[in-house]
Amino acid sequence: MSANNTSSKGKELYLRLLKYTFRHKLVFIISLIAMAAFAVTDTAFAALIKPLLDGSFVEKDPEIIQMFPFLLIGLFLLRSIAGFISTYGIAWVGRNVIKQIRKEMFSKLVHTPTSVYDSSSSGELLSKVTYDTEQVAEAATKAITVLVRDGLTVLGLLGLMFYQSYILSLGLLIIGPVIAIFIKIMSVKFRDTSKHIQKSMGYITNVVEELIEGHRVVKVFGGEKSEKNSFEIVNDNNKKRHLHLAFIQGISIPLVQFIVALFLAGIIYIVTSEQFIESLSVGTFMSFVTAMILIFAPLKRLAEINVVLQRGIAASESIFELLDAESEISKEVSDNSNREININFSSIKFSNIYFSYNSSSKYILEDINLEINKGSTCAIVGKSGSGKSTLMNLLPRFYDIERGSIHIGDTNISDISLKHLRNLISYVGQ
Repeated sequence: MSANNTSSKGKELYLRLLKYTFRHKLVFIISLIAMAAFAVTDTAFAALIKPLLDGSFVEKDPEIIQMFPFLLIGLFLLRSIAGFISTYGIAWVGRNVIKQIRKEMFSKLVHTPTSVYDSSSSGELLSKVTYDTEQVAEAATKAITVLVRDGLTVLGLLGLMFYQSYILSLGLLIIGPVIAIFIKIMSVKFRDTSKHIQKSMGYITNVVEELIEGHRVVKVFGGEKSEKNSFEIVNDNNKKRHLHLAFIQGISIPLVQFIVALFLAGIIYIVTSEQFIESLSVGTFMSFVTAMILIFAPLKRLAEINVVLQRGIAASESIFELLDAESEISKEVSDNSNREININFSSIKFSNIYFSYNSSSKYILEDINLEINKGSTCAIVGKSGSGKSTLMNLLPRFYDIERGSIHIGDTNISDISLKHLRNLISYVGQ
């Protein structure tokens, strides 16, 4: 898949994911407003440096000297309140997003056809409900927090820098596109690595679950060493995937910071030259430098959040793949077999049954004919793997037969809704 197609699919997945966030519009909007207020405080602090230095230390203005402590207290009080509202509000939205997605996933699993369970490991499905949903919530909430709050902070500080000295700020027009291109390239790598991490988590969950469910068999047959080896393989694979992600992240973030540091060093060199040193006041210079220093932290978080964002997009692809899969209910509606019928319980009849788990594979059941009359008891006996359980799984339509028919009385079970059919059947597992 090309980078453009990957980017387009990523946007589509993320927009679909944000629909869950927008279900809580009021709290989300309040949180965004609080983020904006939080972002303003950094720019305001850098802007206050100029009147503080020029008015207090240079011009000795008593009004500014007396007013500044109160401005500082008010500024950080606003910052504290806005920070709490945005952090708690986004956390509230995030947990509700997780709850809703898990609810939809569980509902989907309840109605998932048996064939899907046969082809998917339970560990993989468990990983989707537990691990993947957490990654998705971070992308839908934490990522937005950083993008909005730190994005606005960066924009505010940049605006202040251009206001203080547009000549010194022109260098940003050069490094901005360089950083943007670099982040776009790294996004693809982050997402691919995140997909591998999700799969490795599924493998770990599967191995652990198999041990828990089959611990008696493992102990009786002395399979402890084999199980340990299996877990070591999947555990080591998970470690390598995480380290690969850390390696990419460890390279990308320092590179972005180094580019900004080069720009900062160049600016300081230019500002301290004879040409500029007399044209700028002490307050303007320090306000400009303070803004540049303050911009480092939000830029770092913006670079780091790309990892969270790509991890969430990769997880959402896995989740939506499950949610979009065909369920027994949707299949039943498409077959128009959703009506209840009065059943004549005279017999259960299997006629010319052919069945295979894969249409291209050999038939498990071939030309099976069997009739069980009302009031009789029937035992189906055969060696392991001969198709006894398969035959019984056809009656409640865990699987649909390829050829032949099953009738209860005069009614073909394909004409009965799944709910009504299964209400007629009692089942005791092995």
